[in-house]
Amino acid sequence: MSARSRPTALLEAVLTRTGLDVDVARAGAELEGLVAGPWAAYEADPDGRRFALTESGAPFELSVKVAADGEMSIRYVVDVADHTRDLAGNAARYLQAAESATGLSEEVVGALMTRYLHDAPPGSLANVMVGVGWAAGNRRRSTIYLPAGWLDAGSLDRRLPEPTGLDQPAQVVGYDVEDAGLSSWKTYHWFAVDPTAPPAGRDLLPELALRVYDQFAARVVPAARERAAFRQRRLVAGAAQDRLFLFTRLWQLTDGPELLSLLTLLAGVGLDLGVLRAVAAMAREHGMGMHLGMVAVGGHGIPSATFYFWPRGPGVSLKWAQ
Repeated sequence: MSARSRPTALLEAVLTRTGLDVDVARAGAELEGLVAGPWAAYEADPDGRRFALTESGAPFELSVKVAADGEMSIRYVVDVADHTRDLAGNAARYLQAAESATGLSEEVVGALMTRYLHDAPPGSLANVMVGVGWAAGNRRRSTIYLPAGWLDAGSLDRRLPEPTGLDQPAQVVGYDVEDAGLSSWKTYHWFAVDPTAPPAGRDLLPELALRVYDQFAARVVPAARERAAFRQRRLVAGAAQDRLFLFTRLWQLTDGPELLSLLTLLAGVGLDLGVLRAVAAMAREHGMGMHLGMVAVGGHGIPSATFYFWPRGPGVSLKWAQ
């Protein structure tokens, strides 16, 4: 039997270390089936085979979500694209990966892909990505991430189960899948940062997101303020539930006292952040240099945060975890 890829070994170690009651062997086997090929291509030529998922070009992202009620989940996303081919050349690969991750039929997955991708610009790569998350009690949720950046707001809303209410294009549409099938959907929109004005749609952002924005928005690199954050919108029974996603490099929160200030704020609302040290320790043990690429904050009623770890590129440290 061939050796597992480093992303798979890391996921299994993190799931075991955190003590989540999940089927670690199943989780590892599923990830290996998705990531082995893209990871081998990336390791063989990290400069020439750059994937769209992370800043370093790696095709793997590991994330940890923690909530103030003690709930925790471990998730990953894989970019399965063959970057020597365009959308048409990757269609079969995307279909197979989405079926494998979600368990949905070829008919259902194909219909989703056709709905969003049939009018993609000619020659577009249009990455379709897949993710899987695990929580206590062996709960599993998978997600198909479909690019949508070429759709205007009206075209997007006509494809969604219901309008977002934002009158704004989305870069990505995600469909979540649980045991019973498609369970929910969400959209990701660029969120402009302006430290001198209240954030757009402030009344629909949860309190934790507003606290983080108000405290740290002035740190955002001025030239990057239009694309330093995402608003994620999920509609539950017609009501919007938004989260704010921050790219840590653009918010200058990758390291040092600034990142410590963010973590202190999050710990102050009841989030147990001990798992971050566990992830860092497992990454070092498995020779998998990682850095904190993105943080999402939200939670309607129960504050929560998700920490997104990306394989480290040159010059990025892990001091935050020491």
